[in-house]
Amino acid sequence: MSPSPFQIHVPATTANLGPGFDILGIALDVGTNLAFRFEGDHYQLFDVAGAAIPIPPEKNLIAKAYERVLLASEVAPAPWTAVVESDLLPGRGFGSSAMALVAGVILANEQLNALGKNAWTLQQQIALLCEMEGHPDNVIPARVGGWICSLPQGQYARRNLPDHFGIQILIPEKQTSTNESRVQLPKQYSLEDCVTNLRGLAAWFDYIDSGNGESLKVALQCDRLHEPYRTPQIPGFQEIRNTAMEAGCLGSSLSGSGPGLAVFFDRNQVAESGLQRISDLAVSYGYTSRICGINNQGARKITGSQKEVQR
Repeated sequence: MSPSPFQIHVPATTANLGPGFDILGIALDVGTNLAFRFEGDHYQLFDVAGAAIPIPPEKNLIAKAYERVLLASEVAPAPWTAVVESDLLPGRGFGSSAMALVAGVILANEQLNALGKNAWTLQQQIALLCEMEGHPDNVIPARVGGWICSLPQGQYARRNLPDHFGIQILIPEKQTSTNESRVQLPKQYSLEDCVTNLRGLAAWFDYIDSGNGESLKVALQCDRLHEPYRTPQIPGFQEIRNTAMEAGCLGSSLSGSGPGLAVFFDRNQVAESGLQRISDLAVSYGYTSRICGINNQGARKITGSQKEVQR
């Protein structure tokens, strides 16, 4: 027995957050809806206009995660079709690979439920997601929502950000892959650089605990592990960072491995004109701008009316 048609929503994420390389991430209130039907004889993806999305099997992360769960549960994977509607294009630094993996795991759990089998626990899901992604800073917030600090052995600390915390994401025209970005990183780091990043992590926690914006400003200037090596290739990074600080924002960071950027600000203190200045500058470097909030629910099955998968 296969599940009835249903939808999954998976939030986009911004990760690293400055000094939290491979550790920190936030789920955003933008993301991807996927409408699934169990039919056909293989896996097929379509956009909302009905056009096929050509993804080679070896790159279809939805299918890979889906099969990993079901085969581990000794269940034959059923074929499906899906319509994908996303707020953001993939490969821009906002967790598109995490989205696909999370969607595949939830999809598999739906099939297990329909067959009366034991669905995977959240802990089991996160363990597999971290293994498949290779680093947890995108997949954990995409699955559970909120601000996440990943801990050893698939554990994590989840915190609530202040209600007035805002994010302006800057979405580039061009994409890059995480693998391409990671080759720019050194094999070894100095003790001083590592300690500086640890201080930045502590400052992030202080901001969340105390609401002291000065702590976050410090945190977002503490990274020495990835941004110094990645950002020289990012158009306008330093100019956008400087303009954000002049506008009264709390700071900025490379989103994931880039080339997308995230600007953090206090909604009670930054004028709309300041955010517009950042947006106007970003446009000149090939970005589009979007103001985001936090998704505190994480990935979920959407109930109520459901879109039909159309071709």
